[in-house]
Amino acid sequence: MKKHHPMLNILSDNFITVRPDNDVKEAMNIVILDSKDETMIDNIYVVDKKNKLLGIVALKDLIIARSPTMMSKIMRKEIHSLKEDSSIDEAIDMIQKYDLEMIPILDYFGHLRGIFTAEDALDFLKETSLETYRNLASTKETKENPKAIDKVKSRLPWLLILLFLALFTSSILSSFEVTISSVIVLTYFQTMILDTSGNISTQALASTVINISMNPNLNYKKQLFKEVSIGLINSIITATFGFIVAYLFLSILSHDQSYQISMTVGLTLLLSLSIGTLTGSIIPIIFKKLNIDPSVASGPFMATINDVFSLLIYLSLATYLLL
Repeated sequence: MKKHHPMLNILSDNFITVRPDNDVKEAMNIVILDSKDETMIDNIYVVDKKNKLLGIVALKDLIIARSPTMMSKIMRKEIHSLKEDSSIDEAIDMIQKYDLEMIPILDYFGHLRGIFTAEDALDFLKETSLETYRNLASTKETKENPKAIDKVKSRLPWLLILLFLALFTSSILSSFEVTISSVIVLTYFQTMILDTSGNISTQALASTVINISMNPNLNYKKQLFKEVSIGLINSIITATFGFIVAYLFLSILSHDQSYQISMTVGLTLLLSLSIGTLTGSIIPIIFKKLNIDPSVASGPFMATINDVFSLLIYLSLATYLLL
């Protein structure tokens, strides 16, 4: 389910309130006297004696108005507000939807409890993005200055798992020793293939994890189809470009198997990028189905898996097409 992030802990009280019977001159004096460096004065909130929100007066409207006009005459009664038990995610959605600088937060009796600002939203998004990428990188360190032993505990298990998986990569290379030694030029394109496959997989992984976390009712089939479709298009374009680059490069070197090797590179990119997109999209969904936090499907883990598939495809195609 989507995490419910309560707002009460981060509500700001840096705002100005006036009474409906205050005239323009009185309201301006209140703004001048009560405002501080961090006070939000774009909107002035009109409240009654019990602090119940009645309306909002924009600062520009207050400046234009002339005394003895009362606040009740120029205040706007149509208010975008939220209740105090609303989530931060709802507040962020409202800020984005209506392009707001701040939102008043009310209790169930309509009393003004505080405001949630666009700056608060930005800070929250930055923090959650950092947390997401910590998870994608397999580092669960949440303290600002964690102890060295905590860093070791959070990173070592993943390093050991990745080390074990890397043995598959080594075994694949040893299995195709004859192919590699016969066509040394294959190593020229190995890094390009592995990096590109890892990149497209991480893109699909990040997109899927974010969509799962932001939408509790996400249609997994639709999400998977969307990511695979995008990945397939990108794979075809990238594979074509890779074929052309490899062919031009090998032609400059006057290699006698330029076309075959370039075709091997292109087909490998097409297949490995398609598989990378599929694995990056489907593993977070599988984790979610198993009630495991999908963000633990880390980038390094996915990269290692894709290295195995990419090398296997690359060297298998090279053996078939070149030897």
